[in-house]
Amino acid sequence: MKVFFGGSLPRFKSNKEDYLEIRKAILGLKHKLTRDWLDEEIKGGIKRSHCEMYELTEKAIIEADAVILEYSHDISAVGQQLVLSLERGLPTLLLVKDSNNIENSPLSDWFVSSRHYKYLKKEKYKKKDLRKIIRNFLKWVEENKRIVRFNLELEKELDDYLKEKARQNKTSKSKEIRKLILESIRESRT
Repeated sequence: MKVFFGGSLPRFKSNKEDYLEIRKAILGLKHKLTRDWLDEEIKGGIKRSHCEMYELTEKAIIEADAVILEYSHDISAVGQQLVLSLERGLPTLLLVKDSNNIENSPLSDWFVSSRHYKYLKKEKYKKKDLRKIIRNFLKWVEENKRIVRFNLELEKELDDYLKEKARQNKTSKSKEIRKLILESIRESRT
């Protein structure tokens, strides 16, 4: 699975050990990072404009199947990453240090649309528990892969065919369409 991991650049030095542990857990569980910005920071950082940083981050989030954000500090960039991930319907894990005095991060409880709650998980963590928390989150993501809805316009003849097929099989038109697509995929692979 492709994972975007985000955090705060200004707080990189004070959170370096936690960030590296999160990165280690993601990679150790055999997932890929869509952008390994930590590696850049460890090597001394590459000077980038804010626009360039935003574009790299946005591209990495678009490529991701899931997002993990370390949000122990109220930094607007992490909030922007959260908005980008939730607007794309990506499952998102907000990690907040267990030692953090803030009981609930404002982004997870007060500034997120109710339609996004189903994609958002929030966990307080201690460094020793990060691997388990991340493993459980990514397992949840895998078990709850997104279903995509789309509108489909059909000629009356095709709609009648689907209705009859659904009636015969005691299913729905959407299940019949899904079945036809899966059959086509199997045929194209042989």
